[in-house]
Amino acid sequence: MKLDPEVLDENRKMAVGCLCCSLAMAVGFLVARRFDLSVLFGIVIGFLLAVGNFFFMSVGITRALATGDEVTAKAKMRSSYIARTIVMLAVMALSLAVDWIHWLPVLASVFYPRIVLTARSLWSWYKAKKNPLPPASEEDAPESAEADLPDPDAVPARSLPADDDEDDEDSPDEFEKFVSHFSKGPVPGKDQKDPKNQKNPTDANNDGASADQQKVD
Repeated sequence: MKLDPEVLDENRKMAVGCLCCSLAMAVGFLVARRFDLSVLFGIVIGFLLAVGNFFFMSVGITRALATGDEVTAKAKMRSSYIARTIVMLAVMALSLAVDWIHWLPVLASVFYPRIVLTARSLWSWYKAKKNPLPPASEEDAPESAEADLPDPDAVPARSLPADDDEDDEDSPDEFEKFVSHFSKGPVPGKDQKDPKNQKNPTDANNDGASADQQKVD
């Protein structure tokens, strides 16, 4: 299995960071005048333990992701974690059991990866704060953003508001509707007489003509 170049680069950075932590541990023992051969063995074993733990963790994650199955990937990662934990506990127990390996550098190496990752995060934050990125200007904005804007001409005609003049011509006014509704009958609001007492104009003309005929006779 071939590891990704980015994974190898992260392992190299972790090895350098763990080496710095190991050197800081050695300087601490030298300042305290407690440096001896057991401390040297403890520092070397602790360095190998920290770097090896991180490396095999990367290998386990890569193999788990290569399976393509979530259940299998979780099982592989769990087994890798258990195996690494057993090895680390065994090495720490050995450092506590024998006299030729100092236990403090071995136990401290468990925290080396976390210290390195925290230091890198703080360094990245400091660089970003010291050299902030300039705000993007309107001239630097990509021209594609303008292309993404919706074209008003492409909007369907039915979604566009109709012209007021066309509305006035096509649809009658509400007052016209009201008037046309009563145009076939009597005008509302007027006092209407009893249709029985009203005479048709033609009937009135016929009555007048009959009266004239009787006078002539």
